[in-house]
Amino acid sequence: MFSFFRKEKSEDLMAFLKEGQPDVGQGPAYAPAKPKMEETGIEVVEAVGGLAPEFEEAAVMYANGRIGETATVLNRYLLDYPKSRDPLPWFMLFDLYEVTNQRDPFEDAAVDFAVKFERSPPTWHPCGPAAKPSQAAALMAYSETYGSMERVKHPKFFQDAANAPYVRLDVSKVQTPDAETAKAILDDILRLNEMKKPVELIGGAGFTVRMDSARHQADRLSEAAWFLLLAMLQLMGKESDFENVAVDYAVAFEVSPPSYTPPLPLPVHAIDAKQVENNDALYRLAGAIGPGTDMQIRELKQFAQGKTQVEVNMSAVTRIDFAVVGLLLELLIELSQKGVQVTFTEGNELVNTLLQIVGVNQFATIQPRPRV
Repeated sequence: MFSFFRKEKSEDLMAFLKEGQPDVGQGPAYAPAKPKMEETGIEVVEAVGGLAPEFEEAAVMYANGRIGETATVLNRYLLDYPKSRDPLPWFMLFDLYEVTNQRDPFEDAAVDFAVKFERSPPTWHPCGPAAKPSQAAALMAYSETYGSMERVKHPKFFQDAANAPYVRLDVSKVQTPDAETAKAILDDILRLNEMKKPVELIGGAGFTVRMDSARHQADRLSEAAWFLLLAMLQLMGKESDFENVAVDYAVAFEVSPPSYTPPLPLPVHAIDAKQVENNDALYRLAGAIGPGTDMQIRELKQFAQGKTQVEVNMSAVTRIDFAVVGLLLELLIELSQKGVQVTFTEGNELVNTLLQIVGVNQFATIQPRPRV
C-alpha cells in the first residue's frame, strides 16, 4: 500500500505510521466507487496490490499543493493506458479541475470521458464555500537532532508564539534524543509554559512510544530525556502513564517522583449549530486544511466526545495538506481505541486516495461521493 512512499523516501510519515500506531488489527476498508456495469457500462479493473503508483503519486503531489504536476501525472496516465476502464483517474482529474476552478479543461475531459465510456459525463459542480480560516498557531518542527536549523527558527517561532492562541511542536522526526537534543526541546517546553501557551504535539504518540522503549534499555535515556518523556506525557494529558514513568524515574535516580500537572487546554472554536441541526453525528469539514488552519481537526475530536459513531462530510473540502494528514491519522487512532466509528463521506477522490495511502482506512471508513 505504501509503494509510493517507499519510492519517494518519505521517512517522516512512514516512521509515524510504523511507530505511532498501536497494533489494533485489521480495520474498516476503503470502499471505492464502483458503478454497476449494467447501469453504467463501465468495467472496473483494480490494480494488483492496490492503487496504481500514478494514483498515489498524484494524490501526494496534490496534498503538497503541486496542482499542475498533479494534472500532468493524471493526464499522462490516461494517455499511457488508453485501454484502461478504471474511472478513478478520470474522477480524480474532474475533482482537481473543480476544486481549482478550471472549467475549460473540465469540459474537455468530460467530452473524452463520454466518448470512452459511452455514458453521460459528470457535470460541472465546483466545490462549496471554504470554511473561515482558523487563527494560525505557531509551529516549531524539530529535526532528528537539535542543531543550527532549530536555532535559526527559534526567534521567529517565539515571536509568533507570543501572539498565537496556542503553539504546535512537531516531534515526528525525533527518534531517541541525545542529552543535548532532549534538553533543548525541554527548555522550549518550559519557556512556553512560562508564557502560558497551550501546546499541541504532532507525532507525540510515536515519539513517546520510542522513548518509552528506550528507557527500558540500560543507559539509553539521559536524565534530560527522562524529563522530556514526562513533559510529553503531561502535554498529552496521559496522567496514568506519567505516574508510572515518574515512579521509574524516582527509582532510577533515587529522588522523589515529579508531580503531574494538567496541560493548558487548547482553544476550540464553538461548533457551528449547523453541524448538528439535522444529524447529531454529522460533522462537516471544509476548505483547504493545512498547517495553521487545521483547527477543524481538533474540533472533530471535541465533537466526537461521547459518541459511538461520527460521519465526517467532506463535500466542501478542497485539499488536506500533507503536513497535517498525520495529525488527522493520530486523532483517528485515538477515536478508534475509544470505540468511535468514523465514516468519511463525499470527499473528492484526490483526498480520499491520500487518506487511503496513509492508512486512514484502518481506523475509519471512506465512502466516496456518489457519481451519476
